[in-house]
Amino acid sequence: GNSKSLARTSARLHARVNDMAAAAAVASGASRLTMGSFFRDSGVRWVLGGWTVFTAENLIMSEYRSEIRRSWGGSGGQGAYQSMYSLLSAGTLGSTILAYWRFARFGVELRAGPVPLQLRFGAFVLRAAGFFILGQLAPPLNLSAAPIALGLTEVSKDLSAEVRGALGCPFDFNAYKDRGEVFGITRVSRRPEIFGLLAMALGGALLATTATQVAFYGLGPTVCFTVLAMHSDRTQRGNGQLSAEKEAQTSMLPLVAFLDGRQSLAQFCSEVDPVNAYTAVGLAGLAALRPPWLRWVK
Repeated sequence: GNSKSLARTSARLHARVNDMAAAAAVASGASRLTMGSFFRDSGVRWVLGGWTVFTAENLIMSEYRSEIRRSWGGSGGQGAYQSMYSLLSAGTLGSTILAYWRFARFGVELRAGPVPLQLRFGAFVLRAAGFFILGQLAPPLNLSAAPIALGLTEVSKDLSAEVRGALGCPFDFNAYKDRGEVFGITRVSRRPEIFGLLAMALGGALLATTATQVAFYGLGPTVCFTVLAMHSDRTQRGNGQLSAEKEAQTSMLPLVAFLDGRQSLAQFCSEVDPVNAYTAVGLAGLAALRPPWLRWVK
Protein backbone atom coordinates (compact mmCIF):
# COMPACT_ATOMS: atom_id res chain seq x y z
CA GLY A 1 0.00 0.00 0.00
CA ASN A 2 2.77 2.41 0.89
CA SER A 3 4.62 1.63 -2.32
CA LYS A 4 1.51 2.47 -4.41
CA SER A 5 1.02 5.71 -2.51
CA LEU A 6 4.64 6.67 -3.04
CA ALA A 7 4.33 5.86 -6.74
CA ARG A 8 1.25 8.08 -7.11
CA THR A 9 2.96 10.92 -5.23
CA SER A 10 6.05 10.57 -7.41
CA ALA A 11 3.91 10.66 -10.56
CA ARG A 12 2.13 13.84 -9.43
CA LEU A 13 5.44 15.52 -8.60
CA HIS A 14 6.85 14.49 -11.95
CA ALA A 15 3.82 15.94 -13.78
CA ARG A 16 4.07 19.18 -11.80
CA VAL A 17 7.76 19.53 -12.64
CA ASN A 18 6.98 18.99 -16.31
CA ASP A 19 4.27 21.68 -16.18
CA MET A 20 6.66 24.13 -14.54
CA ALA A 21 9.32 23.35 -17.11
CA ALA A 22 6.85 23.94 -19.96
CA ALA A 23 5.75 27.27 -18.47
CA ALA A 24 9.37 28.29 -18.04
CA ALA A 25 10.07 27.40 -21.65
CA VAL A 26 7.17 29.54 -22.86
CA ALA A 27 8.29 32.45 -20.69
CA SER A 28 11.86 32.03 -21.90
CA GLY A 29 10.70 32.02 -25.51
CA ALA A 30 8.63 35.17 -24.92
CA SER A 31 11.58 36.90 -23.30
CA ARG A 32 13.75 36.14 -26.36
CA LEU A 33 11.41 37.95 -28.74
CA THR A 34 13.47 39.84 -31.31
CA MET A 35 12.70 42.12 -34.22
CA GLY A 36 13.53 39.31 -36.59
CA SER A 37 11.25 36.76 -34.94
CA PHE A 38 8.47 39.37 -34.81
CA PHE A 39 8.51 40.09 -38.54
CA ARG A 40 9.02 36.43 -39.46
CA ASP A 41 5.73 35.54 -37.77
CA SER A 42 3.11 34.59 -40.39
CA GLY A 43 0.30 36.40 -38.59
CA VAL A 44 2.33 39.61 -38.36
CA ARG A 45 3.08 39.51 -42.08
CA TRP A 46 -0.53 38.94 -43.06
CA VAL A 47 -1.87 41.62 -40.71
CA LEU A 48 0.72 44.25 -41.61
CA GLY A 49 0.21 43.42 -45.28
CA GLY A 50 -3.49 44.16 -44.85
CA TRP A 51 -2.83 47.45 -43.07
CA THR A 52 -0.33 48.42 -45.80
CA VAL A 53 -2.78 47.76 -48.63
CA PHE A 54 -5.55 49.58 -46.72
CA THR A 55 -3.27 52.63 -46.27
CA ALA A 56 -2.13 52.62 -49.91
CA GLU A 57 -5.71 52.26 -51.16
CA ASN A 58 -6.84 55.28 -49.12
CA LEU A 59 -3.88 57.36 -50.26
CA ILE A 60 -4.46 56.55 -53.95
CA MET A 61 -8.23 57.02 -53.88
CA SER A 62 -7.88 60.32 -52.04
CA GLU A 63 -4.96 61.67 -54.07
CA TYR A 64 -6.45 60.89 -57.47
CA ARG A 65 -10.10 61.57 -56.68
CA SER A 66 -10.66 64.00 -59.54
CA GLU A 67 -8.97 61.79 -62.12
CA ILE A 68 -10.93 58.70 -61.07
CA ARG A 69 -14.24 60.57 -61.15
CA ARG A 70 -13.50 62.00 -64.60
CA SER A 71 -12.57 58.58 -65.97
CA TRP A 72 -16.15 57.39 -65.40
CA GLY A 73 -17.63 60.33 -67.23
CA GLY A 74 -21.16 61.64 -66.96
CA SER A 75 -23.09 62.57 -63.87
CA GLY A 76 -22.61 59.17 -62.23
CA GLY A 77 -18.89 59.67 -61.67
CA GLN A 78 -19.22 60.82 -58.06
CA GLY A 79 -21.51 57.95 -57.07
CA ALA A 80 -19.31 55.39 -58.82
CA TYR A 81 -16.22 56.79 -57.11
CA GLN A 82 -17.82 56.59 -53.67
CA SER A 83 -19.02 53.03 -54.28
CA MET A 84 -15.58 51.94 -55.47
CA TYR A 85 -13.88 53.66 -52.51
CA SER A 86 -16.22 51.97 -50.03
CA LEU A 87 -15.82 48.56 -51.66
CA LEU A 88 -12.02 48.74 -51.68
CA SER A 89 -11.82 49.97 -48.07
CA ALA A 90 -14.19 47.26 -46.88
CA GLY A 91 -12.25 44.61 -48.77
CA THR A 92 -8.79 45.60 -47.55
CA LEU A 93 -9.83 46.16 -43.95
CA GLY A 94 -11.95 43.01 -43.98
CA SER A 95 -8.98 40.94 -45.15
CA THR A 96 -6.90 42.40 -42.32
CA ILE A 97 -9.54 41.43 -39.76
CA LEU A 98 -9.74 37.94 -41.28
CA ALA A 99 -5.95 37.54 -40.96
CA TYR A 100 -6.16 38.64 -37.33
CA TRP A 101 -8.93 36.14 -36.63
CA ARG A 102 -6.88 33.35 -38.23
CA PHE A 103 -3.52 34.01 -36.52
CA ALA A 104 -4.23 36.05 -33.36
CA ARG A 105 -4.00 33.11 -30.94
CA PHE A 106 -0.95 31.47 -32.53
CA GLY A 107 2.62 32.30 -33.44
CA VAL A 108 5.17 34.21 -31.42
CA GLU A 109 4.06 34.71 -27.80
CA LEU A 110 4.89 37.85 -25.85
CA ARG A 111 4.22 36.69 -22.30
CA ALA A 112 3.16 33.72 -20.24
CA GLY A 113 0.31 34.11 -17.80
CA PRO A 114 -2.28 36.87 -17.36
CA VAL A 115 -1.76 40.47 -18.45
CA PRO A 116 -0.35 42.58 -15.57
CA LEU A 117 -2.73 44.92 -13.78
CA GLN A 118 -0.80 48.06 -14.81
CA LEU A 119 -1.21 47.15 -18.49
CA ARG A 120 -4.93 46.54 -18.02
CA PHE A 121 -5.25 49.96 -16.40
CA GLY A 122 -3.30 51.54 -19.25
CA ALA A 123 -5.61 49.86 -21.75
CA PHE A 124 -8.64 51.25 -19.90
CA VAL A 125 -7.18 54.78 -19.96
CA LEU A 126 -6.41 54.62 -23.69
CA ARG A 127 -9.84 53.27 -24.54
CA ALA A 128 -11.53 55.87 -22.38
CA ALA A 129 -9.49 58.55 -24.17
CA GLY A 130 -10.48 57.15 -27.56
CA PHE A 131 -14.17 56.93 -26.70
CA PHE A 132 -13.96 60.43 -25.18
CA ILE A 133 -12.44 61.93 -28.34
CA LEU A 134 -14.98 60.29 -30.63
CA GLY A 135 -17.80 61.12 -28.23
CA GLN A 136 -16.94 64.81 -28.33
CA LEU A 137 -17.31 64.73 -32.11
CA ALA A 138 -20.86 63.38 -31.77
CA PRO A 139 -23.80 65.67 -31.05
CA PRO A 140 -24.64 65.96 -27.33
CA LEU A 141 -26.97 63.28 -25.99
CA ASN A 142 -30.45 64.62 -25.25
CA LEU A 143 -31.44 62.74 -22.10
CA SER A 144 -34.86 64.40 -22.01
CA ALA A 145 -35.82 62.62 -25.24
CA ALA A 146 -36.32 59.25 -23.52
CA PRO A 147 -39.33 60.21 -21.36
CA ILE A 148 -40.87 61.98 -24.36
CA ALA A 149 -40.43 58.88 -26.54
CA LEU A 150 -41.91 56.68 -23.79
CA GLY A 151 -44.90 59.00 -23.39
CA LEU A 152 -43.96 59.94 -19.82
CA THR A 153 -43.57 63.61 -20.73
CA GLU A 154 -45.85 65.56 -23.02
CA VAL A 155 -44.48 68.31 -25.23
CA SER A 156 -46.53 71.48 -25.42
CA LYS A 157 -48.57 71.74 -28.60
CA ASP A 158 -47.90 75.48 -28.65
CA LEU A 159 -44.36 74.74 -29.84
CA SER A 160 -43.61 74.46 -33.54
CA ALA A 161 -43.30 71.04 -35.16
CA GLU A 162 -39.56 71.64 -35.65
CA VAL A 163 -39.00 72.36 -31.95
CA ARG A 164 -41.14 69.40 -30.84
CA GLY A 165 -39.16 67.13 -33.13
CA ALA A 166 -35.86 68.41 -31.74
CA LEU A 167 -36.99 67.85 -28.16
CA GLY A 168 -37.82 64.22 -28.94
CA CYS A 169 -34.56 63.51 -30.78
CA PRO A 170 -31.88 61.64 -28.74
CA PHE A 171 -29.17 63.89 -30.21
CA ASP A 172 -29.00 67.68 -30.23
CA PHE A 173 -27.84 68.29 -33.80
CA ASN A 174 -28.08 72.07 -33.42
CA ALA A 175 -25.70 72.34 -30.46
CA TYR A 176 -22.60 73.15 -32.52
CA LYS A 177 -24.10 75.09 -35.42
CA ASP A 178 -23.00 78.53 -34.15
CA ARG A 179 -19.45 77.55 -33.20
CA GLY A 180 -16.43 78.29 -35.35
CA GLU A 181 -14.18 75.70 -36.97
CA VAL A 182 -11.96 75.48 -33.85
CA PHE A 183 -13.81 74.37 -30.73
CA GLY A 184 -14.01 71.50 -28.29
CA ILE A 185 -12.03 68.41 -29.23
CA THR A 186 -10.45 70.10 -32.27
CA ARG A 187 -8.40 72.08 -29.76
CA VAL A 188 -6.71 68.78 -28.85
CA SER A 189 -6.13 67.70 -32.47
CA ARG A 190 -7.51 68.80 -35.81
CA ARG A 191 -7.72 65.08 -36.70
CA PRO A 192 -9.64 63.83 -33.66
CA GLU A 193 -11.47 61.05 -35.51
CA ILE A 194 -8.16 59.44 -36.52
CA PHE A 195 -6.39 59.71 -33.19
CA GLY A 196 -9.50 58.69 -31.27
CA LEU A 197 -9.53 55.41 -33.19
CA LEU A 198 -5.78 55.05 -32.67
CA ALA A 199 -6.09 55.46 -28.90
CA MET A 200 -8.70 52.70 -28.80
CA ALA A 201 -6.49 50.43 -30.90
CA LEU A 202 -3.45 51.00 -28.69
CA GLY A 203 -5.56 49.98 -25.71
CA GLY A 204 -5.91 46.59 -27.36
CA ALA A 205 -2.16 46.47 -28.08
CA LEU A 206 -1.37 46.75 -24.35
CA LEU A 207 -3.40 43.58 -23.74
CA ALA A 208 -1.78 41.65 -26.59
CA THR A 209 -0.28 38.24 -25.86
CA THR A 210 0.99 37.40 -29.36
CA ALA A 211 2.96 39.24 -32.03
CA THR A 212 -0.04 39.14 -34.38
CA GLN A 213 -2.15 41.01 -31.85
CA VAL A 214 0.53 43.69 -31.45
CA ALA A 215 0.69 44.10 -35.22
CA PHE A 216 -3.09 44.35 -35.55
CA TYR A 217 -3.78 46.74 -32.65
CA GLY A 218 -0.46 48.54 -32.33
CA LEU A 219 2.02 48.81 -35.19
CA GLY A 220 -0.43 48.67 -38.09
CA PRO A 221 -2.87 51.34 -36.86
CA THR A 222 -0.07 53.63 -35.63
CA VAL A 223 1.63 53.79 -39.02
CA CYS A 224 -1.62 53.79 -41.01
CA PHE A 225 -3.45 56.49 -39.07
CA THR A 226 -0.40 58.76 -38.78
CA VAL A 227 0.23 58.59 -42.52
CA LEU A 228 -3.45 59.23 -43.31
CA ALA A 229 -3.57 62.20 -40.90
CA MET A 230 -0.54 63.77 -42.58
CA HIS A 231 -2.04 63.10 -46.01
CA SER A 232 -5.37 64.65 -44.99
CA ASP A 233 -3.58 67.80 -43.85
CA ARG A 234 -1.72 68.05 -47.15
CA THR A 235 -4.73 67.49 -49.40
CA GLN A 236 -7.08 69.75 -47.42
CA ARG A 237 -4.44 72.45 -47.32
CA GLY A 238 -4.28 72.30 -51.09
CA ASN A 239 -8.02 72.37 -51.76
CA GLY A 240 -8.78 75.02 -49.13
CA GLN A 241 -10.68 72.82 -46.67
CA LEU A 242 -7.95 73.41 -44.08
CA SER A 243 -7.86 77.15 -43.54
CA ALA A 244 -4.72 78.99 -42.54
CA GLU A 245 -6.45 80.14 -39.32
CA LYS A 246 -7.36 76.60 -38.27
CA GLU A 247 -3.90 75.26 -39.04
CA ALA A 248 -2.29 78.10 -37.08
CA GLN A 249 -4.49 77.53 -34.03
CA THR A 250 -4.47 73.72 -33.90
CA SER A 251 -2.06 70.81 -34.15
CA MET A 252 -2.31 67.53 -36.00
CA LEU A 253 -0.70 65.52 -33.19
CA PRO A 254 -2.81 65.50 -30.00
CA LEU A 255 -2.00 68.01 -27.20
CA VAL A 256 0.80 69.79 -29.08
CA ALA A 257 -1.26 73.01 -29.35
CA PHE A 258 -1.65 72.99 -25.54
CA LEU A 259 2.07 72.45 -24.97
CA ASP A 260 3.16 75.33 -27.25
CA GLY A 261 0.50 77.74 -25.95
CA ARG A 262 -1.74 77.96 -28.99
CA GLN A 263 -4.70 76.54 -27.09
CA SER A 264 -6.06 76.96 -23.57
CA LEU A 265 -6.88 73.90 -21.46
CA ALA A 266 -9.44 75.89 -19.48
CA GLN A 267 -11.28 76.89 -22.65
CA PHE A 268 -11.27 73.30 -23.85
CA CYS A 269 -12.68 72.02 -20.56
CA SER A 270 -15.48 74.58 -20.71
CA GLU A 271 -16.55 73.20 -24.11
CA VAL A 272 -16.51 69.49 -23.18
CA ASP A 273 -19.89 67.79 -23.29
CA PRO A 274 -20.14 66.02 -19.90
CA VAL A 275 -22.82 63.47 -20.83
CA ASN A 276 -20.81 62.21 -23.81
CA ALA A 277 -17.69 62.15 -21.61
CA TYR A 278 -19.36 60.00 -18.94
CA THR A 279 -20.68 57.70 -21.65
CA ALA A 280 -17.14 57.28 -23.00
CA VAL A 281 -15.81 56.23 -19.60
CA GLY A 282 -18.70 53.78 -19.24
CA LEU A 283 -17.94 52.18 -22.62
CA ALA A 284 -14.27 51.86 -21.67
CA GLY A 285 -15.32 50.16 -18.44
CA LEU A 286 -17.51 47.77 -20.42
CA ALA A 287 -14.54 46.87 -22.62
CA ALA A 288 -12.40 46.30 -19.52
CA LEU A 289 -14.97 43.97 -17.95
CA ARG A 290 -15.32 42.11 -21.25
CA PRO A 291 -18.67 40.35 -21.12
CA PRO A 292 -18.93 37.13 -23.17
CA TRP A 293 -20.11 38.89 -26.35
CA LEU A 294 -16.96 41.08 -26.26
CA ARG A 295 -14.44 38.26 -25.70
CA TRP A 296 -13.29 38.25 -29.33
CA VAL A 297 -12.06 41.85 -28.90
CA LYS A 298 -8.85 42.47 -26.98
